[in-house]
Amino acid sequence: MYYYVYDEFVQDPKFERELSAIETRLTDLGIAGKIARLALFRDPKELIRDEIRKGAKTIVAIGNDLTLRKVIDAVADRDVVVGMIPFGKDNNVIADLIGMPGGVESCDVLSARILQELDLGMVNSRRFLHTVVMQNVSKVEIECDRDFTISPFRACEIVVRNLAMPEDDVRAADPTDGRLEVVVRVPQRSWFGAKKIATTVVPVKRAVIRSATNVAGAADGEAFEGNEFIFESLPRQVRVITGRARKF
Repeated sequence: MYYYVYDEFVQDPKFERELSAIETRLTDLGIAGKIARLALFRDPKELIRDEIRKGAKTIVAIGNDLTLRKVIDAVADRDVVVGMIPFGKDNNVIADLIGMPGGVESCDVLSARILQELDLGMVNSRRFLHTVVMQNVSKVEIECDRDFTISPFRACEIVVRNLAMPEDDVRAADPTDGRLEVVVRVPQRSWFGAKKIATTVVPVKRAVIRSATNVAGAADGEAFEGNEFIFESLPRQVRVITGRARKF
């Protein structure tokens, strides 16, 4: 049984034609199902868990990375499959990483049901599939697997990665290796005033980040704030429908 979770922004009239085409294709493929439409004052976690209790086996986020994060948080420790149909141009990094195209084509990928069992990251009580980003962090201490501590001497950017593409200074983050990657980027000055970035990458199963002041961050695009963050890798926590164009 499929259960489709429509984010609030998808219900905008500008998406009406695309949404109608997707619903028709899902019916043609025999994978139509019950629909939940999220709204400001509806708790997505309770809606989804209620449907799982009623027998839903595949939960599909229709929206963007933020929608998918809400679904993943709700299905933790449940024996279900997670899928995604991306909408809009913003906040769809995860859709690209798991090989999920936009539009009607995503329905065929869902129907093919290529499943991957992926790790999740958790920061305090929040689960995430992709990354946690904290920028311009100062007076911070990073404890890595209770083995050693990193204390950047300048304001820095900290990125904790579970599933991510390679960048100029870091490799791809593998969401099947049972670890997170803590990436610390500290700006430095070289001769003639040119700016350089010193990058440190540490694979961890657990990390604690403590700051003397409140830090703003985002987990898969969802904002949060605090001064202590406990990160853990949760191996093989979620089964996700992926496309052949997945990036891992």
